[in-house]
Amino acid sequence: MVLGGGGGGGFAPPDNCEAIVIDTQLSSPKPAVLAGIHVHDKLDVTVQAGSGVESVVVLFNGEVAGGLASPEVRSLRECILRGTKYYAEVTDKNEGQVKVRVRAK
Repeated sequence: MVLGGGGGGGFAPPDNCEAIVIDTQLSSPKPAVLAGIHVHDKLDVTVQAGSGVESVVVLFNGEVAGGLASPEVRSLRECILRGTKYYAEVTDKNEGQVKVRVRAK
């Protein structure tokens, strides 16, 4: 199941967390962290709490490289909280824009 774009609608947690694949780009990228990232690098995906909000973020060497902004992030967050592990492979990097493909480990 490849998730991308998409419209509105109600939220239903996924039945198969391992089948989730999301192509998106990093939101609020951190330039200092991005400097060491290259295409094909595999980055960790985790949930991070801050200011009462849980966000899905991508880590490079333990540092936040950026967040994930996609309509499917809600499902991804639920799966992470249920114990599914994910990684984000860098598919493209152009200056401050980094595209990734998120999938289960």
